[in-house]
Amino acid sequence: MSTPTPPRKRPDTIGNLGRTPARKDPVTPPVDPPQERYGIRKFIHGAMFENLGLKFLSMVLAITVFLLVNTDRDREISGDVGVSYTMPDDKVLVSGRVDNVRITVKGPWQRLRTWSPRELENVNVDLRRAQSGDFYLTPDMFELPSGMRVTSITPRTIRLEFDRRVDKTVEIAPYLVGRPLHGYVVSEVKSMPTTIRVRGAERALKSLTSVRTQEVSVDGRTEAFATDSKVLTPDDVEAAESAQILVQIQIEEELVTRKLPGLPVRIAMDGVDPTRWQVSPAQVDVVLTGTLLAVEKAKAALTPVVKPSAGDTRPREVAVSVEGLPPGIGVKISPERVKISPVKPAAPAPAPPP
Repeated sequence: MSTPTPPRKRPDTIGNLGRTPARKDPVTPPVDPPQERYGIRKFIHGAMFENLGLKFLSMVLAITVFLLVNTDRDREISGDVGVSYTMPDDKVLVSGRVDNVRITVKGPWQRLRTWSPRELENVNVDLRRAQSGDFYLTPDMFELPSGMRVTSITPRTIRLEFDRRVDKTVEIAPYLVGRPLHGYVVSEVKSMPTTIRVRGAERALKSLTSVRTQEVSVDGRTEAFATDSKVLTPDDVEAAESAQILVQIQIEEELVTRKLPGLPVRIAMDGVDPTRWQVSPAQVDVVLTGTLLAVEKAKAALTPVVKPSAGDTRPREVAVSVEGLPPGIGVKISPERVKISPVKPAAPAPAPPP
C-alpha cells in the first residue's frame, strides 16, 4: 500500500500579496510559577519602600552637590571704596581729590554673595615721592580675600598738582549768629588768642588774612558772656597750632537817638487859663537820646510845655521844657524858646435894631 504524499506548501507569490494571513490558534502564554512572581513583587516593594530615610538623605545630598557644582561659578560685583592719602611734608595737593573709586571684583559666587566691597579698608595713595601728573591705581592696591580679584577700577588715574607748603599768622574773627534781646546790642567781641598760625598751599595763603570760628549764638542774650570755640580753616589750609580759643562777648543796652517832630506845646501853669494864651510856634521838634527801651517808653509819655508867670499878661518869649521824661534820657528841643501872647477878647456882637 502506497504512503500518501503530504500536501506541498504553497510558496508566497505575487497572488498572495495583500491577503490576510491565515488565522492561527492563539497560544496561551506560559504561567509563571507562583513562587517566582512573589519574589519579583517583593524585590520591587523593597526597592521602593525600604530605608526611606537613607534614600531621602541620599537624594538631598545629591541635589546639594549638583547645585554647588553648578552655581559656584565666578561672578562679578561692583562697589565703592574710599581713598586716603599720605602727603609729603613740604608740598600740598591742590588738585581735586578723589575720595572714592568704584571697583569690580570677580570671584566664586558662594563668597561674593556674603561679601561687599564696603568691607574693604580705604585704599592708601602714597604721594610722598609723587610728582605732578597722573597717578595710576592698580588692582594690587586693594586687599581682597583669597580667590577674588579686581577686574576694573573707575577712575583708573588721579590727577596730581602740588604747591609749596608755607606757614602764615592770621587774625581770628569770631562768627556770631542770632540777635540779643530787643533793646540790647553786642558792643564788643574778642578772641583769646587774637591770632593763629595756619599752614597750607602758598597760593591759598597769599590772600588769606583771617579765619573765622564756629558759630557762637547771641540770640536772646542780655548780659556779657564767654564761651569756648574752634577755628575753622578753608580747604587745603590747616591750623599749625591749637585751634581751640575763647570768645568773649560784651552785651549792653542799645543807645539810640530818636527825633519826634511836630509835638504841640501845652501851657501848664496853675491859675492860668490856657485858652487865654497863644503860643508861636505852636509845635516843636524833640530829639531824645538814651537806651532804646527808655526812649520807647518816653515817647508815649512826654509833653512839651511852657509855664508863663501868673498875672503877667504881656507878650514875651519863654523856654520850652518837657514833662514826663524818665531819668537818664537826654533831650534837645527845637526851637528852645517860643513866644506867648494873650488872646484878645472878641469884640461884642452889635445889638439888633429896635
